[in-house]
Amino acid sequence: MADLFEVLLVDGDRTWHAGWIVDDESETDLLLRDRGDLLVFDTRAGLEYHVQERGLELLPDLPDEIDLRLGGWLTGAGPQPDVAAVSELWHLLFDDPVAGHALAGEELGEAYDDLVEETAGWFEAHGEQVRVALQDAVTLLMKRVRTG
Repeated sequence: MADLFEVLLVDGDRTWHAGWIVDDESETDLLLRDRGDLLVFDTRAGLEYHVQERGLELLPDLPDEIDLRLGGWLTGAGPQPDVAAVSELWHLLFDDPVAGHALAGEELGEAYDDLVEETAGWFEAHGEQVRVALQDAVTLLMKRVRTG
């Protein structure tokens, strides 16, 4: 049986509940999808109902909160976030079969390596390229949202 970890997706003052299905064999984190659409839930009750209907186990751990706009930085309207917030959003999107395509490529791979290694001057070296790529990935993700 797959375990379902709850993740909160945040866009401004709106919060949705989504989930990752964690495959024990491949250890790949995937956002919860159905027929290609990302499932998000307006309420915790909606998520719990979905989980019960499909025989999944909802783990009681506190959810991670992921800011889809990184405080406005992705649209160019906000200050630089801390690198941990960039890393969390990147990780959330990278394995997604739709949004992850926007984060592929050798240059972005180097940027991610520098991010993980906490290289000094990361925003100066990679910030603009990554901001655009993450914005594209979030846009792709949100085009496939289906609320539950």
